[in-house]
Parts: sequence; structure tokens; C-alpha cells
Amino acid sequence: MGAAALGWTAVFSLLAAGAFNLPQGGVAGVALALGAVGGAALAARCALQLLSWPPARLCLFRDRLLVIEGRREMRAVWTAMGAVTLSEPSSWPRVTVTDRLTIQLRNESPLVVKPAAFGLAPAACRDLIVRLRDEPRIRARLPEFDSVRDLAISPVVAGELIEPRL
Repeated sequence: MGAAALGWTAVFSLLAAGAFNLPQGGVAGVALALGAVGGAALAARCALQLLSWPPARLCLFRDRLLVIEGRREMRAVWTAMGAVTLSEPSSWPRVTVTDRLTIQLRNESPLVVKPAAFGLAPAACRDLIVRLRDEPRIRARLPEFDSVRDLAISPVVAGELIEPRL
């Protein structure tokens, strides 16, 4: 929509310039200039939305799923995933479907995310995660997890200390 708004801004600007060059084209020139201003405003709005979208990031790696929402980072290893549902965890026997994706993890609390924050449809996000969880061949095509932050937290030490020093 932003590209279309920029295109219409250019067209209306050229038409407004042409209308102002006509002897009695002032009224049409003003109207066309207002259309160009509206197109520029729409293009600016689209640019601002593009800069702020998406507010969260969903990262898919060979061994894990990583969800980053603001300063919060949540990880889920594919092999530790149980149920992946769009229902409230405690709604059984009356299942309530929501727009939140709940990923049950073994020995951990469930991971609850809102797929709309990533720009995804909830059902499509659930299907993607279930397919990646169940099919290791497809996961093998994903990149390996390599975080600079993980390396900074636990630096690699290769055989320097064989015996403890005091």
C-alpha cells in the first residue's frame, strides 16, 4: 500500500503542476495537490507501520524454537514439545479456542504466544510448529542455533585447565 501511495503521490503531483500551469486550472491544481498530500501522508503512515512491524520475532532453528517479545526471550526444544494447541490449557472438557498458541513442554511451564504478534494466522502458525516438531527431515533444512549472547554468557574453553589452580 505504501508503494501505491508513493505512486499516486507522484501522479497527483505531476497533474497538480500541470494544472497550475493552465490559465484557469488553479482550483483543479489545489484539489490535485491535496490528493498528493494525502498520498504522501498514507505513504508515511505505511513506512511507520513497516518500521514497527512485527513487534515480536519467531525464530525457527534445527533444534529449537525461539520467541523474542521485546526484551523477553523464550526457547522451546523441538524434542521437549508436547501438545501444540489454540485452546486454553485448563478448558477441558469444554474446549475454548483462542488466538493464543499454547505449547506444552516436558518438565517446564507451557509457552504461550500470540501468533498475530508475528504477523501470522493462529491456525497456520500451529500447523507449522506441529509439522516442524513431527518431521525432523524438514527441521534439518533450518539453520543451526548460534547466538552471540550464548557465547558471551558461556565462553568456549578448550583444554587450558587440566588441573585446578589455586
